[in-house]
Amino acid sequence: MRDSIRFLRWSAALAVSLAAGGCTKDASTPSSPTCTFSVSQPATNTFGPEGGTGTVTVTAGSGCSWTATSNAAFITITQGSSGSANGTVQFSVAANAGTDRTGALAVAGTTVTLTQRGGPAVQAVTLGAPVPRSPVGGTEVTVRRPILVVDNAVTSGNSGSLTYRFEFSNQNAFPPDGILVAEAIPQGSGTTSWTLDRDLGPNPATWYWRARATNGTISSDFSTVATFKTPAFCNFSVSPATVTASAAGGTATIDIGGGGSCNWTAASNASFITVTSGSAGSGNGSVTISIAANTGSARNGTVTVAGQTVTVTQSAQSGGGGAIVAGFRLLDPGTQSGPTTECLIRSATGDPTNCVIESTSFTLGTSVITSYAWTVKYTYRTERNLIWDPSMQSVISFTELCGQPPLATDDGARQPLQVTLTVTDSQGETATVVSGSGNQPALSLRLFNCGK
Repeated sequence: MRDSIRFLRWSAALAVSLAAGGCTKDASTPSSPTCTFSVSQPATNTFGPEGGTGTVTVTAGSGCSWTATSNAAFITITQGSSGSANGTVQFSVAANAGTDRTGALAVAGTTVTLTQRGGPAVQAVTLGAPVPRSPVGGTEVTVRRPILVVDNAVTSGNSGSLTYRFEFSNQNAFPPDGILVAEAIPQGSGTTSWTLDRDLGPNPATWYWRARATNGTISSDFSTVATFKTPAFCNFSVSPATVTASAAGGTATIDIGGGGSCNWTAASNASFITVTSGSAGSGNGSVTISIAANTGSARNGTVTVAGQTVTVTQSAQSGGGGAIVAGFRLLDPGTQSGPTTECLIRSATGDPTNCVIESTSFTLGTSVITSYAWTVKYTYRTERNLIWDPSMQSVISFTELCGQPPLATDDGARQPLQVTLTVTDSQGETATVVSGSGNQPALSLRLFNCGK
């Protein structure tokens, strides 16, 4: 009886429990998403001895985590050792001075294999600045186109072929609009040089220059700035440039002008020509040469005067007789020293200007000059035609006033001056010479307003 009662109680409790359970919701946790990864290969899996860098791309769903590791000491992950969803892994490969080698990256479960060739150690390329050699230190040069020389740039690594850029200026700041530039000068052996491609001016000055090297990819720094100086260069003129002599020989005078205070010398280059006076001097001056009698065929010789060549031509022996050589030079004693090709008609006070013409004629042999016939023509206010009858006047002169209209100007209008000279010697031989013809230079007057 008791057992029946217990069974009924258990049954009732079970029923109540089942009824209560039928009213409870399911509270189980949802399962995690399934992650898949896609790993790209780098642009290259093979590297040279110099090493390099690369990138691996990971593609994954949101919330999917991944890692990247290297299994080789020469491969380093520089960024992206771990990530979630899409991402990138960046790596570097060290230089290899040994044998070929292989390593790998493990990226999101994928193996990325890398190989590297061995080779000699790769040295970075550097270019040192060239060093100025000459002219430097403010030294004075004596040529109008000096040669600029640098010691070559010191290099490291495989720099390849080098060329140089030279810059030259009269300003130490090297302004872009105030420099001469020479590009792509090939490197020489030990030193590299460039010759200036234009003449320096005649006035004393200090000049500045520098240089740098390049292999076309990288350039060195400029060298330190070097300096040098130029003196007042000498510009001589000699007249006449050609002397004609008869077989009898004789003497000739060569005038030197335009040299300022510069020194000059004169020397014969032929045995039959002798410099009898003026073998050395300074500034304006003259040289006298003697030409020996010629007993053979015609001959030529030269004299070097103030760095310029004067040619002497002598005729063959013809059995006697004399010869005469006519010539003259213009002088402006009021404003210029030495021979000139123009007389300046100018004055601060209105006083007249005196223009002088001096004969340089001479005879060859024993004859002497017995007369000079002069004609001078020019235009100033009116046409002037001045004539000196044959006489012993080896020097003539004429005067003019400044500021005469309509030709005078502030900067000195130029008017041709025509001079003709005929000389006669004691044997009756004559010679005529005209300005602007033969060895005689063209002459002119400069017509200034007074005080200009």
